[in-house]
Amino acid sequence: MQVSGLCDAEPEKTATTGTFSGAQHGTTMESDADTRARDAQFEMREALRAVSGLERLEKCGLAVLKGGVTPVLRNGRAGYAGVVTCGSVHVCPCCATSIRRVRQDELDQVGQFWECQSCGLVMMTLTMRHYERDALADLEEKQRQAWKAGFGMNAGRAWRQAKKDFGIRGFVRAWEVTHGPNGWHCHYHVLLFLARPLASGRVEELQHLAFEVWSAALVKVGARMPVEISEKDGKPVGVKIDAPDRGESGQMARYLMKGQDGKTRWGIAAELTRQDVKQGQGGHRTPFEIAHDAIAGDARSIELWQEFVVTATGVRSLYWSNGLRKLLREMGFELDERDDSKVAADEAADGKPIACIPSATWYRHIARQKGRALALLKAAEKGGTRAVRTLIESWGLIWGVDVTEPEILPADGTLPTADEILRRAHRLDMVARADAWRRGFALAEHADIKARAKHFAANPEAPQYVARAEATKQAAADGGAQLAIEDQEHDEHARARADFIRQRNLATTARADDIAAALDRVRHPDRVVPQRVSLRKRRKPVLVDAPEVTPPPPGAASPTCRSCGGRLAPALVPYGHHMQGRFTRC
Repeated sequence: MQVSGLCDAEPEKTATTGTFSGAQHGTTMESDADTRARDAQFEMREALRAVSGLERLEKCGLAVLKGGVTPVLRNGRAGYAGVVTCGSVHVCPCCATSIRRVRQDELDQVGQFWECQSCGLVMMTLTMRHYERDALADLEEKQRQAWKAGFGMNAGRAWRQAKKDFGIRGFVRAWEVTHGPNGWHCHYHVLLFLARPLASGRVEELQHLAFEVWSAALVKVGARMPVEISEKDGKPVGVKIDAPDRGESGQMARYLMKGQDGKTRWGIAAELTRQDVKQGQGGHRTPFEIAHDAIAGDARSIELWQEFVVTATGVRSLYWSNGLRKLLREMGFELDERDDSKVAADEAADGKPIACIPSATWYRHIARQKGRALALLKAAEKGGTRAVRTLIESWGLIWGVDVTEPEILPADGTLPTADEILRRAHRLDMVARADAWRRGFALAEHADIKARAKHFAANPEAPQYVARAEATKQAAADGGAQLAIEDQEHDEHARARADFIRQRNLATTARADDIAAALDRVRHPDRVVPQRVSLRKRRKPVLVDAPEVTPPPPGAASPTCRSCGGRLAPALVPYGHHMQGRFTRC
């Protein structure tokens, strides 16, 4: 059995025999139309940096990861290895093309593989009513909440039973948005994987059931009630389910969508993934068509594009249901496990190296010069390394210094990596330049020193030398004074610190004694506690003035006190009693 690896490849080059795999990274020779599309994508990305306001888009294709940049050539298509890729599938025209092409190839093979297992596939399209006044963020939020309530983690009994009745084993959901006369139009394309093919009658039954679930979920989250059947042409509106004929699950021939040339046949995978080259219908514009008009200067398109960037940045373009990828692996299908950022980086970096551009050369002479990065890719596609060298030298750069020859590295990795090669070349270049600068500086400095020494020997009393000596002495004196001031401040700080530590130790000791006394009073409440003097706050004694001492009256002498009968001191015997004052006891 043969399986197509890439839908846009030539038949004799894309057929592979053996196992199904969605992880193959091979590509084919690009046509002139694809090259022109690539050039337009580069120009659009350059113009969108100033319009989008997205930081990672501003670095995409410009910022260097490490070491330098390596132009590579693969199947006649050139790219850059070593530069930052934003991996934005909604906003970046270059990354979106690479990511969506890989996802489309994987889904094409998944559809063929699933059909070969005697299983069924159907496409379910879910839309919602909207008006021009509705903001895109509100519509996307209600759409996502309605999906959770109807078909996701919060699905009701009706859809859970339908999954059992129709044998739904999983799904792949893609988010798409356009803008038309009635504002933003958000809808989901959902690829349902069934355990067995469905007859036409069963498809209509599933479509009616899905509409009931979808409409109830929309009303529950506050959105408008959708229309099931159009009154104009009798076609389904809110929910539409299509099933392929036998042998068409890989490409889904019923889903014919126009490409930019109007001739591309669109399969189910393209319907799910290739929003980068689809064109709107019935007056509707895709996001990249809006971006094209925004670049042209249309004010309304600039507002719409910025609104789209803010909303779409956090939305997943492709979502696989839980367990579906594991089921496919168990059935023998090899899936591509890379995320979008990895896919974009691999698609840009895979190929034969053409040259090695150090970071300094890349930033100074290529990335910041409009059109040079694209011109370098065109030269590589036209004439390889020779054409790249001619173009590099026409910009005034030196081949072998500013840009070096690439080194062919073996697959076993025994030789240095490309990043090490770039670092080594950059280091050798800087060493050579530094040696030249050092020699020039040494010669100039030596000549200057000799000239100044000769002049000083001939004119030692010249005003400039006298002024320099005075300035040196004054600077030394000022330095000594400043050191003395600093020493004094240091001593003051040391004394203050010592006093602070002493006071803190005293306060700590007093607090410890107070805590011990308080604990002792709690343990022994009946014990009489002597009055203690606090070291933290000492009470000042109250001074009482002594009364004036009058001479003793005649006959007052007595060895004992007439008041208390106590013995009197010899000095108080003439008075006959204790003195009423500071030292009295009665």
